[in-house]
Amino acid sequence: MNLKPDALEFLADHHWVATAAQLRALGVSEHQLSRARREGVLVSDRRGVVRLASVSPSFEGRALYAQLSVGPHAWVSGPSAAVLYGLRQMPRQRIEVTVDQEWKSRPVVGVRLVHDSWRRDADVVPRADGLRVASPLRMLFGLASQFNRHRFERAAEDAWHKGLVTPAQAAEYLADVRRSGRGGVLRLEEWVRRATVQERPAASGLEQDVVDILVAAGVPEPVRQYPLTLNTGEVIHLDLAWPDVRLAVEPGDTWWHGGDLRMRRDQARDRACAELGWHITRLDEALRTTPMAIGRQLAAIYRRRRVDLGLVAGF
Repeated sequence: MNLKPDALEFLADHHWVATAAQLRALGVSEHQLSRARREGVLVSDRRGVVRLASVSPSFEGRALYAQLSVGPHAWVSGPSAAVLYGLRQMPRQRIEVTVDQEWKSRPVVGVRLVHDSWRRDADVVPRADGLRVASPLRMLFGLASQFNRHRFERAAEDAWHKGLVTPAQAAEYLADVRRSGRGGVLRLEEWVRRATVQERPAASGLEQDVVDILVAAGVPEPVRQYPLTLNTGEVIHLDLAWPDVRLAVEPGDTWWHGGDLRMRRDQARDRACAELGWHITRLDEALRTTPMAIGRQLAAIYRRRRVDLGLVAGF
């Protein structure tokens, strides 16, 4: 059977997912719905929610199906919300859906169901496509409670880089969370404290990888996006810097991504830093093949700088 044009248009605008009640409101009778299910036009894994069988479900479609299956007050949260916001390296296998504590819902296959007793009105963002998604700040708080420090900071820097959140906004959100008496804010507090000092978000996930390699090698954690005024008066931002030893590491793509012009510009910038006594080391994604060796080498450079600047006795 063929669905009515209005119903097809609605499904197309909602990732090919709807509740039976929504389709009935568009003039699709209960008999037509039953027939569509029998003939395989519509698929229904859970009573009351259907999707068009001929379309392979997208992540958005899976998320909307999960949200509608849990109930009208549910919203997509945590890593699943992060996927919808475009954050990188987020798990996609299960959809996380949150619902108010008092709302009773049976478990749904493929859904991580979270019951929560506290939220602000601004914590849920309704979208035109039917999805209800945790706000960027609420999403970030959810990630902080689930991820380890490395994984969370990568996600937080990604969200900041995309303009979804700022450290100042996260600090205000934390104030509300504390007043609610909720726990689990330490990881978010740590990121806010560090990010407030660094001024700019990390440029890439590679930058976080370098930090992890350096810390594992015994090098103190660097200042990120450190502002340095050159002799020309231009202010640049060094990706990872140790101002006490005038050492910086600049993680970036391999040269063919930026071409010769980019390489010459970077070399000129490094020379300008050298005029001020700074040593710049550049790394690309190849470091991931030998991280321990790179870490040992950078640790040796750091120690050598301390000796050369008279901060410690020689080797």
